[in-house]
Amino acid sequence: MLMYAADRRMVKPGETVVFTAWIINETGRRLTGVQLIPGSLTNEALEVLQFLPLSRRDVQPIGRLGRFETAYRSFSYLVTARDQVHSGELLSSMRVTGRSRFREFHDQQDALIAVRDRG
Repeated sequence: MLMYAADRRMVKPGETVVFTAWIINETGRRLTGVQLIPGSLTNEALEVLQFLPLSRRDVQPIGRLGRFETAYRSFSYLVTARDQVHSGELLSSMRVTGRSRFREFHDQQDALIAVRDRG
């Protein structure tokens, strides 16, 4: 199971928002080949945005997760004035994949954040 959320519901231009993805192995079986795959990060104008350089944008290999074990990864984004145009929302998606001895697992979640003006 994947849980994906931002560290706040509302941000202003100039602030940094941190998105965190928690991968939870609820299967009771060991999972292998677990990968966290960042999807889109866009604003209301549908501009493709980039996480900060210290946050990797590509696939995050987790590897193995034991029974009921969890792992997490965080990604940061610096909000700009352009993100406040068109009602000002940021949307980020994240996907996780993995497999047990008998089947493959996939999950995807989105995080939505409102961007307000500096005032």
